[in-house]
Amino acid sequence: MTTPATSRSRVGAASAAPQGEVAAPQESRHGPIAQLLIAWSPLSAILVAYWVAQWVTAPLGVGNGADTNRLGASLHVLGPARADETLLGTVPSVWLQARLVDGSAHWYDVVAALVYVTHFVTIPLITAVVWFRLRDRFGQWLTAVLAMSFLGIAGYLAYPAAPPWLAARRGDIGTLERISHLGWEHLGLDAVGRLVQLGQSGSNPVAAMPSLHAGAALLAALFLWPSVSVVSRALLAAYALAMALTLVYTGEHYVVDVLAGWLVAILGIAVSQLVVRLTREPRASGGAT
Repeated sequence: MTTPATSRSRVGAASAAPQGEVAAPQESRHGPIAQLLIAWSPLSAILVAYWVAQWVTAPLGVGNGADTNRLGASLHVLGPARADETLLGTVPSVWLQARLVDGSAHWYDVVAALVYVTHFVTIPLITAVVWFRLRDRFGQWLTAVLAMSFLGIAGYLAYPAAPPWLAARRGDIGTLERISHLGWEHLGLDAVGRLVQLGQSGSNPVAAMPSLHAGAALLAALFLWPSVSVVSRALLAAYALAMALTLVYTGEHYVVDVLAGWLVAILGIAVSQLVVRLTREPRASGGAT
């Protein structure tokens, strides 16, 4: 039975802890599944923002024929392609497919298909890892993810851009196809490929600049970099580069889309670090007082 004296002794012991030390967090009353749902819940704000952006840009959808989105922003088709040509002398998506696509699936199409779909699990998976293994950095991770996502979605609204596959379909650049599903045929998983295509048909076709696929891969590498081994760092860097190459090869994004995606990822990390500094300074000054 706990007596008042016992309670006072516990309080006294807590207050006697060395100054500057942070008490260990209490064990959560929730089970792992409930904790996971709690950790994921803020990510729903990204889905809401994406749906709003999709509604705003709906008039620019395939076959709609409108000149502007609901905010009055015009569709940009040739700008990103010309930027790629300025940087690299050609449109890399067209160049790569002209040399690697021959009507059948190859091993590199399998790699591309697998890398492409990892985007849809990367953010939720790392959110879970940070929640359970790096809890003291969870707020920083969440801030970085939300900042990157909202910046990217704002880009879709201000600069709706046609990806390479849509520009090619319109006849504005060279011949290429949207082939991010092609590798599943090589694996004998045609149903998965059709599922990928179904999901793409319901997505925002002008959400290209910046590429949040590329941004999410780099964000994962930048955030986890201080907390992982040298081997893991190499794998994270390879993943970010593989995602970039996949997006360009499959006709999903231009190189400039990828670079813009990397930029918003870096900005997301910068915002999260700024928030950490701003929240620590009041604590430090309060402790000194």
